[in-house]
Amino acid sequence: MSPESLYIAEQEYFRFEEIMNTKEYLTKEEYDFCFSYDKDIREDMFYIGDYSKLGDYLNLRVYSEQAHHEAVLQMEIGG
Repeated sequence: MSPESLYIAEQEYFRFEEIMNTKEYLTKEEYDFCFSYDKDIREDMFYIGDYSKLGDYLNLRVYSEQAHHEAVLQMEIGG
């Protein structure tokens, strides 16, 4: 493997890890990138489409139902 191709592969890995470990919502482009990198991500994704303006896919690796409910509660009580 040439140094250039090794660098590109490393950058793709870092991008994949950043998206999958930090982003709760993924755009179609981010999902396609991650899916092309690792087909098994479909087990960790939930398609939400137009339901959210934040992205088309919910990343179940980082989504927290408790955090979601706390945020909704804070919005309801005006906090």
